Amino acid sequence: DAMVSHVVESIRAQGLGLVQLVGHDVGALVALLVAMDHPELLSSVCLVSSAWAAPSGDGVENYALRHPPLPLWSADSQSWALERLSYSQLHIDEDLVAQCVRAAQKPAHRSAAAAMEGDGYALTFSRSAMRAKFRFFQVARGAGLQVPVQVITGKQDPQVSPAHMLSLFRIAAEKQRQSQFHVINRAGSFPFREQPEEFMRVIQAFADGLANESLQASAA
Repeated sequence: DAMVSHVVESIRAQGLGLVQLVGHDVGALVALLVAMDHPELLSSVCLVSSAWAAPSGDGVENYALRHPPLPLWSADSQSWALERLSYSQLHIDEDLVAQCVRAAQKPAHRSAAAAMEGDGYALTFSRSAMRAKFRFFQVARGAGLQVPVQVITGKQDPQVSPAHMLSLFRIAAEKQRQSQFHVINRAGSFPFREQPEEFMRVIQAFADGLANESLQASAA
């Protein structure tokens, strides 16, 4: 809920009008909540490589990030995580790792990381995410999302399979006619970094298509 409030406040503060909101990983679940509660702010919502938003079912537990090198949030730990979640390591450079390390040193992250060492914080966060996911499923099968939706996934994502993301798309698109699903090859959990040109082409094409459809509707 705090993440949703932050996104909504940021959109309003920038005064950009309708925005195309792109959410990655847990950000995709946040984007869905914004789309459900504040559709007047969005022209569309895009969900990228998100195990948090996708239906999970009773799949095998994912071990992609088990046993990271210590200390956590260090350069070695960050590099290890990026490598484990990527199809190729070519997009991982010293600047990216340094940015991750700086982000982990910020007070908000340090306090959250400290809280996560206890079971209470992790359990609270997990329950909040599950409530949000369940509410999305209710909305999707009821009135449906009120904004166009695009789903993008990396074909070689070690955290969430294309099949799970396709299930997410089918649920989101059931009542929303303006919807698209894309699989980007040679990409893991970060298709926007591993295949940036293709990722942006897909994003831009969806936005252009919506704009053209709106113009045709206005002309009619």
